[in-house]
Amino acid sequence: MNTNYDPNLDAILNERYYLKSIEARGARIKYIPSNLGQEFSNYKKCIKDTLATNVLTINGEVFNQEFFIDEYNYYFINWCIPTAKRLILENQLIPEDIDLTGIIDQVRRNEIDQNYLPFALKNEQPIIMAYYPLCPQAKVVIDGNHRVLAKFDAGEETIKAFDLFPHIHLQAMTSNLDRLLYKIHHNLTWIGESIAGHLSAEDLQRKLFTIN
Repeated sequence: MNTNYDPNLDAILNERYYLKSIEARGARIKYIPSNLGQEFSNYKKCIKDTLATNVLTINGEVFNQEFFIDEYNYYFINWCIPTAKRLILENQLIPEDIDLTGIIDQVRRNEIDQNYLPFALKNEQPIIMAYYPLCPQAKVVIDGNHRVLAKFDAGEETIKAFDLFPHIHLQAMTSNLDRLLYKIHHNLTWIGESIAGHLSAEDLQRKLFTIN
């Protein structure tokens, strides 16, 4: 299994580098939080502390996804699919129709078992998606990529999906490190929106995860 953390992630937790990455996406710097450097130092410390004590909790099938924060810096997140399915039942979630054209590009075709596609086409179980801000799509398929590809290639336009928001899919991640990296990514995304003037300071505080 891939390790969840690449040391190069430290680069993005640098105030100057982070601001340049925002400008590289075409945004203008309009506001810089006075505590930005302090927050980044706290994130680094939390990563270091969590790495020292991290334990993977795996019970069944695991979906592993690589996430890029910018062109060079990335990390991995692991979800336990049986846990995600249990959470769906416990929260009595209702599947919704998702446009296949909006998610087909994220299917990693080189990892698809072509022999399984005929069976996937007949599988009417809803896929499972996790909300992941600006990655580049906000919804990541964590269970059902074969179904997505099979039904798209068959000409179908939509697929049933359970859409898991962070407070649910965080519980399905396999370790505290997974959860920490997601929360940092989430915070970096919305801090960037605030710096670019797209989000007020008050709205930003409501969106941020507490990380300690």
